[in-house]
Amino acid sequence: MNSKKHTLVLESRSKLDISAVDDVISFDEGLVSLAVGENILNISGEGLTIKNLSLENGELTVNGNITAMVYFDDTPRKKRRLFGKS
Repeated sequence: MNSKKHTLVLESRSKLDISAVDDVISFDEGLVSLAVGENILNISGEGLTIKNLSLENGELTVNGNITAMVYFDDTPRKKRRLFGKS
């Protein structure tokens, strides 16, 4: 397992700041899927938007009504990326 550390800071279930993001796999108003180290992090909610995306710095902010955050193992990861490197 990757020892890369990341942080999640959730404010009032409406703003989520995430560090050490490797890639945005997919997103829409109900689900944001991210690669964080060797894991996939799915953020569920309503009216979700991505703000302050910087893959160079690994930083991302999600705004909206956040209802769940769930981790999954990333094996095997899809080769197609939305924003990141293949």
